Amino acid sequence: MMRIMGKLLSVMRSIWFLIGAFLYIFVYGSLVLLIGVILGKERGRNFVTKQIEVFGRAAFKLLGVKVFVCGKKPDVKSNYIVVTNHQSILDIPMIIGFVGPTPFLAKKELGKFPIINLYLKYLGSELIDRGNIRQTATAIREVMKKLQEGYHFVIFPEGTRSPDGTVLPFKNRSLEIAFKSKVPVLPVAMWGNHLVIPKHSLLVKSNKTAMKFCELVYPENFSSEEELRLHVENVIRNSVEELKEVIKNEKSGS
Repeated sequence: MMRIMGKLLSVMRSIWFLIGAFLYIFVYGSLVLLIGVILGKERGRNFVTKQIEVFGRAAFKLLGVKVFVCGKKPDVKSNYIVVTNHQSILDIPMIIGFVGPTPFLAKKELGKFPIINLYLKYLGSELIDRGNIRQTATAIREVMKKLQEGYHFVIFPEGTRSPDGTVLPFKNRSLEIAFKSKVPVLPVAMWGNHLVIPKHSLLVKSNKTAMKFCELVYPENFSSEEELRLHVENVIRNSVEELKEVIKNEKSGS
């Protein structure tokens, strides 16, 4: 009986999430973009980016999911590249809500979602087609250019979502942009999103999630991209283990 009730609650959460997502992303999102155009370039951009950040946090409130944030985002004026593990479709709302409205370097599939693709473009994201070498090279050049202009960027170096939350090995050369540009790397670890909305599923489950801001990593301190990549991967892997304990302790104390 308890199992049936749990399943029913998950289905109800899923329906609530889909309705809320539609209203917030497609209806309110369209209105936000329209207001941004009306306000003009500078005021409009400030308004839209603030609303994107609000949306990221609201996604978790909508689901009734508590997010525990460990560490602190670095208070620096210079640009940096956010490198994070990938567990769920909730990773993007978590990043834009708690790290900030930041452009993504991601797979082209993200650009297929209406309104979301407009927001990604608005932020200055670059989407790559891994099967198209020329297009990928062009996108990477654009990222390098934008980094020099002061943009931050988000990279998921695993290349895909982890089905069980385990940090997957980072793809070869996935941090080449950071190494070549000498832009600092901000490792951000996440744990628990895959337990709320698993990979290849829209069934929403109740859970607590957590993220951690790690210390900035400076590429000039490493002799190769591989050395940098393995170091950042290890930092995130260890931080994920710490976050597991945070969630475990919170659950045992609740």
